[in-house]
Amino acid sequence: MQIDLENKRMKNPNKTFTVLLIVLVLLSIIVFLIGNEQLFLFINQGIANPVLDFIVLNILIPLFFLLGIIPFIMLFLDKYRVLGAFSLFSGPFCYVVGSLIKLFFKMPRPFNVLSISVIGPWHVGQFSFPSTTTMLAFGFALPFLIQRKPKWSLFFLTLSILVGFSVIYTGFHFPSDVLGGIFFSILIVLLLNKIKTIIINKMIEHGA
Repeated sequence: MQIDLENKRMKNPNKTFTVLLIVLVLLSIIVFLIGNEQLFLFINQGIANPVLDFIVLNILIPLFFLLGIIPFIMLFLDKYRVLGAFSLFSGPFCYVVGSLIKLFFKMPRPFNVLSISVIGPWHVGQFSFPSTTTMLAFGFALPFLIQRKPKWSLFFLTLSILVGFSVIYTGFHFPSDVLGGIFFSILIVLLLNKIKTIIINKMIEHGA
C-alpha cells in the first residue's frame, strides 16, 4: 500500500527539524549581534545593484511558482500523491496561520520605519512579522524534508531560502520576519505531520 510505504519514511522527522531549529537559533543570535535593521539595510541597500534587481525580479520570483506547481503535478502521480497533497495543504495553511499571527504582533514593515528602496510584486499587508510569504514557501517545502526526499528537499529548501532573501532584498521584510516565519512554519508542519500520520494509521487499520 502506497500510504503505508510513505508513512514508514516519516520516522523520526523531529531529529531533522531539531537541527533546523538549532540553525535558526544560531542565525537569530547573529541577527541580534549585528542588528536587525543593520542587516536589513546591508541586504536591501548595501548589496543592491541593477543586476541583482534583475535576477530577483525576473528569475527568482518566477521560479518560486514551482513551489506550488510541482506538488500539484504530484497529485496525478500515484507514487507522490500523498506528498503532493500534504505540501499543497501545508503551504497555504502556514500562510493563513501566519496572517493571524501578524494581527497579534502588529509589527510595522521596513518601509514604514526606514527610508529604503522597495521593489517587487509582493502582496503588501499592514504588518511585517512574521513573513507570510516565507511561511508559504517553507510550508510547501518542509513536507519533502519530512518524507526524506533528499533531492526534492534540497531543491525546495533552496527555493524557500531564496524567497526569504528576496522579501528582505526587495524591502518588504526584516531578517527577523523571515526567521520567525521559518520557525512558525516548522512548528505548524510538524503538527500537521502528526495529524497526517494519525489519519494514515487509521486508514491502514481500517484497510483503506
